[in-house]
Amino acid sequence: MIIDASGPRRTIALAAALLASSSLPARAQQTGMDDAGDDGAPRTVEVGPTGFAVKKPVLATACEHGCPWGELGDFLTNAMQPLGYDVVQCRNCNTDKGPPLVSQHAYPPMLGIADTIVGTTTRVDAPVDFGITEAGFLVWAYHGLYDYASGGPFYSGFAGPFSNLRLIAKVEDPSYLLVAVKASSGITDLAQIAQQKMAVTIVGGDTPISQRVLAYYGLTASAVTGWGGSINNALVFGNLPGGPGPFDVVVNEIASPANNPESAFWTTLSQKYDLAFLDLPEPLLAQLAGDSTLGLTRVTARWGLLRGVDRGIATVGRSGHAVFGRDDMPEQAAYDVAKAVDESRDALRWFIRPYSYDPRTAWQDGDVPLHPGAASYYAEKGYTGAAADASVGCAPADASPAAAKATSKGGGCSVAPARPRDSRERTWGALAACFTALLLLARRR
Repeated sequence: MIIDASGPRRTIALAAALLASSSLPARAQQTGMDDAGDDGAPRTVEVGPTGFAVKKPVLATACEHGCPWGELGDFLTNAMQPLGYDVVQCRNCNTDKGPPLVSQHAYPPMLGIADTIVGTTTRVDAPVDFGITEAGFLVWAYHGLYDYASGGPFYSGFAGPFSNLRLIAKVEDPSYLLVAVKASSGITDLAQIAQQKMAVTIVGGDTPISQRVLAYYGLTASAVTGWGGSINNALVFGNLPGGPGPFDVVVNEIASPANNPESAFWTTLSQKYDLAFLDLPEPLLAQLAGDSTLGLTRVTARWGLLRGVDRGIATVGRSGHAVFGRDDMPEQAAYDVAKAVDESRDALRWFIRPYSYDPRTAWQDGDVPLHPGAASYYAEKGYTGAAADASVGCAPADASPAAAKATSKGGGCSVAPARPRDSRERTWGALAACFTALLLLARRR
């Protein structure tokens, strides 16, 4: 079965496609799948008092079997233990649900069919305190764009903007926009599809990024279906029972050789079929990279990224997952989360995705404000060097979390890069170094 994504609402995840989901503020008292009590059956569990005040916050993550936010949830749970935190993960706070759940301090939705398919069988009965999501999702939620734009073509049911969200940390994780066709199709340019009105099965095209690609070639949902073809959700396609379904064309921005549920179909298809990877025209790449709301950058998919990638392919990519909270999150807690991510960064290399931590980008995600507690940590470490914008009343760079709380007015900081030392500072530093060396030399003699 292939799910047609030609309707106005984006099928963002397997959950929606397989009729799973429920309302945002659902409570455990509601009946349904959660009431099952057998081992392995979906259920809701009581976790007792939660929140930062008792160092037992609830974290919006995802499935434990390779889902990126689930992996990073495990990473953060372990990283925060030495600081005295017992993090509770909400594994069905996934897809685009995390930001609104955190923003509203809401209870997790009830478990659905899609949750059980990826191995999530437990729902926690506690409000969500902070979360992990794709860096672009956080920007979209903050501004009320795309999935969070009520009435828009990608609207998922959670109307933004969620302007009380704050960035705490960002972990890098690259993926690529790639376009591939079966080599036997004879397609060498997507323009052929419209020119010849070909009846093709397209995987992708139902996201803000992939839709732009199809639209550039005139491949609208109505046109493609009118020619006898279909446009299908990539996540549904990649997680069908028995493996990916039939296809002719794949247009997808999370291409990667990793085996997480969202990207694994790329490896499967490239090994099972001979694929031809197509080049995208310069004007389209410039258009995609030039739209700041998409969070894309110009990159090259290198030879060997996947079987069939037989050259460097100029394209666009995105990188990063954001750890985020609300503007009322205690400064000390945000400080601790930023510290935990940084100090445990070495553990990131041992997951199935190519995660990494870059001090130059850990505190940036578009224009989402940085939480003052996190800003204090990064300034102390010298990653930012200065604290923030006086317009939101951020504390000085050397302020403690308590001092940051006392001076913060807006719940977010716009942090400047480290200030280079002027020539006098450099001169005095050099003189001091020379003097120290002379003293050491004299002592040796």
